[in-house]
Amino acid sequence: MRYGLGIDAGGTYTDAVIVDFSTEHVVATAKALTTKEDLSCGVSNAIEQLPAALVTQVGLVSLSTTLATNAIVEGKGGNVGALLLGFDAHDTARIAHHPRRVVAGRTDITGEELVPLDEAALRRAIVELHEQEQVSAFAVSGMVSVKNPAHELRAKALVRELTGKPVVCGHELSMQLDTIKRTMTATLNARLLPIIAELLTHVRAVMDLRGIDAPLMVVRGDGTLMSEAMTRQRPVETILSGPAASVCGAQFLSGVRNGLVLDIGGTTSDIALLIDGHPIIATRGAAICEWSTNVRAVDIDTVGLGGDSAITLTPEWRLALGPRRAIPLCALAAEYPIVGEELRRLWALREKRSRLTQPAEFYRLLQEPRGVALSRSEAATMAALADGPRSRDQLAQVIGAVDASLVPVANLETLGFIQRATLTPTDLLHEQGCFTAWDAAAARLGVELFAHRVGVLPQAFTAFVLDTFAYRLTRHLLHRLIRYPATSASFPIGPDDRALEDMLVDHTNTHGLTLEARFEHPLVAIGAPSYALAGGAAARLGAELVLPEHAEVANAVGAITGTHTLIFEATITPGGKGYLVHAPSERREFTDLAEAKAWAQALLTGLLEEQIAQESASGFSFHTEVQITDRTGDSTQGAFFLESQARAIGIGKPAFQVVARSS
Repeated sequence: MRYGLGIDAGGTYTDAVIVDFSTEHVVATAKALTTKEDLSCGVSNAIEQLPAALVTQVGLVSLSTTLATNAIVEGKGGNVGALLLGFDAHDTARIAHHPRRVVAGRTDITGEELVPLDEAALRRAIVELHEQEQVSAFAVSGMVSVKNPAHELRAKALVRELTGKPVVCGHELSMQLDTIKRTMTATLNARLLPIIAELLTHVRAVMDLRGIDAPLMVVRGDGTLMSEAMTRQRPVETILSGPAASVCGAQFLSGVRNGLVLDIGGTTSDIALLIDGHPIIATRGAAICEWSTNVRAVDIDTVGLGGDSAITLTPEWRLALGPRRAIPLCALAAEYPIVGEELRRLWALREKRSRLTQPAEFYRLLQEPRGVALSRSEAATMAALADGPRSRDQLAQVIGAVDASLVPVANLETLGFIQRATLTPTDLLHEQGCFTAWDAAAARLGVELFAHRVGVLPQAFTAFVLDTFAYRLTRHLLHRLIRYPATSASFPIGPDDRALEDMLVDHTNTHGLTLEARFEHPLVAIGAPSYALAGGAAARLGAELVLPEHAEVANAVGAITGTHTLIFEATITPGGKGYLVHAPSERREFTDLAEAKAWAQALLTGLLEEQIAQESASGFSFHTEVQITDRTGDSTQGAFFLESQARAIGIGKPAFQVVARSS
């Protein structure tokens, strides 16, 4: 293997890169629009733009995707039956998932069985969920199952025997004690099984079509890689896959080991902290919407600021920037020339237009409403957009609204039936000449309309908006730095703290006091608009700005340059005859601590080697090690043993061979 193909199926674009592992250089890049209805189409279109001679030599493919995260946000997934073993009424009430069944059977904190598993009731519960609820998969979670997985393993065996359906156990995904989080993680994993399986099947079909005979990997939420087979079993670990790949790609491209990573996208910007070459991992696990999980994920702050953030004026004529995304005027005008004509008409009528609407605001149809009752005016608005985008003023004329502000677009936009286009930072970059991919004339008209409304010159308006963008971004960068290693994201906590932060960001002088931030490490900026939008924030932060080559496809680079990581864990605690080993597959007692550690080490090493053997076709070479860490307490009699954490770790990197070419 010499070449690796990295793919990022992002929200707007699907990026693809080819990396030469022998030189660690990016040798080809491509972009295609993401096809949300079928992500594999965007993947195929991106690969098609890469040099065919290199594509056929690819020995490894790795994918980062927002599919799992988006599916959670949108409430999509399979119908999962949850089997809750040993849950009492209080614990059951904390699990929001349905359908579910509670079955008796419980162990204590040491793993000793308190209540035997009620197999008769378990069989009935499985059959009910399978036949009455028509579930597509099962999630099994037992109280304190990480201390003794016997009940969960028996339930798993019965599910397979009685239904043949996919089944996930909580202890297989996390060895942490938090039963509620572990249950949610297992349930969510089971929900995602069909969604990720379909994606992988489609991507594999694209690879076959393009002549790529190579292993397929997927990026986890912590930036490491896992095999296709493991992804099919543990799709929940792909939560936040996309942002994690961005951070890893930024580190690879820049070589920066300590600093901030800023990924500026269209809708949002992601901020992460690098220490010693690795991103900081969230201490509490990934959390998406109402789902709180045990999934390891990069600790990322997501900010509602991006190149396509809507610029709006409040009724008090104050500037608002984001968080809602809009189509840039320049992009809409490039696709529909009539938009430019309408902007010129709006400019000619600028003194007569309603002050209750935005200076430049268009809407276009996204999809026909289904299963939603619309008002008469909403239906008329939808009909008016059938032939193409219209300004709000035009819509008012068509539907007979007395004022443009009365056009009923808010609900239609929220439901996703229509999409707004207005002035964005991308338009400002066109007006300045920094970025000219679309219709710069339309961007200039948009700026002039907004500037006229607030009574300033266009250049002053552009400078003010970009300065506001930099100000808000700098505040979030400071938050990211100040709150580490604290777990709370609510800093600052009082008006004095906020005032000090304002002074740091603005460099203002208050009663002779001036504060100036100086970040000693670089700010690595990636994403298509980063070269034009990150400079102001870097200057306010007092940081060196690093804009690595191929920053616009850093996510795809991170996907193919990550490490393939395998981890197996066990815990050794006092109890039983002396010491208890709580392992993924069983619980065992020992009288001697050294003997317990030796057994745990041998077991984990065996599990790791078995997994590496299964991954033998992945094209990775593995470095393995076993770590055993003791925790002790202090008393008047001296230190005493609390527990030992044992971890067997396999870190794989692509094994490559440079193929000699004939002269």
